[in-house]
Amino acid sequence: MTTPTFGIFDHIEAIPGTSTPALLRDRLDLVRMADEAGFTGYYLAEHHGSDLCMAPNQEMFIAAASQITRNIRMGPMVKLLPLHHPVRLIEDLCIADNLTNGRMEFGVGRGVAPIEHYWFGSNWPESTDRFEDILGIISRAFKTGEISAEESKYYDFRTMPMSTMPVQSHIPFWYPGSPVTAGRFGLNLIWPGPISKDAYDLYVDTWNAHRNDDVRMDAPGSAPRVACTMLLAIDEQSDRALDIATRGMNGLMRRTHAVHQWDAEVLGDDAADAALGPLRRILSHIDEAIQAGAGTPEQIKERLGGILESGMTDYIVLQIPTGDMTLDEAKRTMDLFCSDVKPDLERIAA
Repeated sequence: MTTPTFGIFDHIEAIPGTSTPALLRDRLDLVRMADEAGFTGYYLAEHHGSDLCMAPNQEMFIAAASQITRNIRMGPMVKLLPLHHPVRLIEDLCIADNLTNGRMEFGVGRGVAPIEHYWFGSNWPESTDRFEDILGIISRAFKTGEISAEESKYYDFRTMPMSTMPVQSHIPFWYPGSPVTAGRFGLNLIWPGPISKDAYDLYVDTWNAHRNDDVRMDAPGSAPRVACTMLLAIDEQSDRALDIATRGMNGLMRRTHAVHQWDAEVLGDDAADAALGPLRRILSHIDEAIQAGAGTPEQIKERLGGILESGMTDYIVLQIPTGDMTLDEAKRTMDLFCSDVKPDLERIAA
């Protein structure tokens, strides 16, 4: 078994009674703790117009975190490409890579909330095409050192030089949930929970079938990579851990559902209902996710060991804090994970 690595995925949700300045300061402290504990990565979501995501301009938060950390890699998970102009995306990414001294990673997606697209002057029906269009601009820019709209369907601007280049010769790019999209564009795949053999094989097969396509985000000679993400709540008492995980997941689902509250205004009832499909798929597995992520250190060690033994991933990204989980509960989970779980998993693999 390859030595496992661990990361954190965070929405930076609002906490009732906590001011936004205090919330952001506390989160920066959490990132610093993760860095000192040897976590590999910290990733944050992008949502707008709700308390699901209080730092939607991810690169600004990463810029602050870059000044108080040394080793942990950071990035959006994901950046909603159709919402942003490609020149701004590329320039912000390059600046962030310089501020982190080459520690940036970049998750990309089209977004699941239609209303967010309209707030930014885009539109939902075109979101998949716009995602692919902008990804092509990014891919060509890092290959040529110029930002060009020549092959774009949606943008028309004079080709411009990338005056600020990234530190890394290749920035790792991620995509969540779709083996086909991730494989087609040479993106690392992040998967909700343990990935099935069928999904893993589909990802690898698609990756290899499209290896020579023009729009690819993988480095020369790189291989497919899968990370698994999961909610985590650890306590010495399993019933307390289950309570924390339940509050965490239920709070996350409540806020995620609220992001969609204005979809019908821009799409109509039927299309807005159809847009809830991904959320419904998550809800159909919510009890399973809660049970998998809640437990004592021994229980969590056994479950994570099983995921790692499959050989399909060596990177587990933990979702803490989340929902109605308190910051103290998240820190306690991190402390127990670092003292009673992580070292044993690393020792087993050594």
